[in-house]
Amino acid sequence: ADRDDVFSALLLAEDENGERMSDREVRDELVTLLLAGHETTATGLAWTFDLLLHFPEVLARAREGDDQYIDAVVKEALRIRPVIPGVGRVVRGEPFKLNGYVIPPGMEINPSIRMIHRRADLYPDPASFNPERFLGPGAPDTYTWVPFGGGTRRCIGASFAQMEMRIVIQRVLERASLRAADPEPEKIQFRTITLAPRNGARVVMETPPSHV
Repeated sequence: ADRDDVFSALLLAEDENGERMSDREVRDELVTLLLAGHETTATGLAWTFDLLLHFPEVLARAREGDDQYIDAVVKEALRIRPVIPGVGRVVRGEPFKLNGYVIPPGMEINPSIRMIHRRADLYPDPASFNPERFLGPGAPDTYTWVPFGGGTRRCIGASFAQMEMRIVIQRVLERASLRAADPEPEKIQFRTITLAPRNGARVVMETPPSHV
């Protein structure tokens, strides 16, 4: 009780009946924190730097450090390279009508995040890395840009993750000069539940980091 770490908080947490979580529930919460709150953001950053270093014009503008543009870079990177490829939802209570079909309770619906993000009617020239599509009027909304899922079950850490990514990108770009180690962007490798760079998005540091 005299500690303020997450593990201690989970061990001490009680529900409305005063019951604490079982060991299994505590473990599941910790695994969720590790995979959903840390690995995903780190993987998203790896993809973002990989894309930035292969698109010089985008990199040059990103180096200016504008918050709004960096946010657009993050969103576009997560569009092209979503860390989680799909999201599952189980129908509860009563049948769910979907595009002419009736889905019975107990069935799971798995929208493909990757496919939504590659629809040409939503994203013209969908294979291009174009952060400008997230700037100005007509930018993709929460129903067409879904790397964090959507609806009432959208990832609670979405805003925090985007802020983390923006700050890390800005600090790295202002302190170090990097270039891609490989001529082509990284290939995708499926790792447990995430889509990660196959070789870790290798970079070359051309100048030592400054201490700005």
